[in-house]
Amino acid sequence: MEELKRMVDNYEVYQAISIGKVEVLLGIDESNAERPYMVCTCTRNNSLGVEQFYAIAASADYLEAMNDFISRVQWELEDLKDERASVMVPLTTLTQAECQPIREDMRIDNQVVVIRPERLRPEYRTAVNQLVLALSGFGTSAYSRGRAVYVLNLYSGEESRWNREDFMGLIKPEHMPAWAREKLEQHQAVTQQKPKRRDEAR
Repeated sequence: MEELKRMVDNYEVYQAISIGKVEVLLGIDESNAERPYMVCTCTRNNSLGVEQFYAIAASADYLEAMNDFISRVQWELEDLKDERASVMVPLTTLTQAECQPIREDMRIDNQVVVIRPERLRPEYRTAVNQLVLALSGFGTSAYSRGRAVYVLNLYSGEESRWNREDFMGLIKPEHMPAWAREKLEQHQAVTQQKPKRRDEAR
């Protein structure tokens, strides 16, 4: 069976490098006599994981396009270094030893779960990206056919969607980092205050 070509408009993706939260692409359109080379940046920062292309630049010269491609990768790498330098907690990776297995008969909503390292890009395989609070979704229920789980990243506060099988387990209380415990307590305090604020506004 012939493998489907990855395309961006009429350009076939020739090179692709994932770095940080984006992917940098170099495409070639042999039928385009004027501008056969294209460089763009790709993201999937949406609930459906659909590819979105931006900063598309077409070129007549391969070396010019390759220079643009490499420059974008370098820029993303520097941005990732700055992001990592701003993290004020240990950049350790959580393993199965720090987790309690998730059984099919367990509800996991309002539980702190650990994302499997292999489900994250290599540069994000650290506890600050692994530790999330399961909020909602069919995947939080026991014996559910649905797998989607909507989570809150304890460190960044960002919400995202994962599948139940993406989790390595529940974090064992004795292995919960101090920063994660503090962030969880802050979230719980805010959540408990919200109904009071609505009552006061009536």
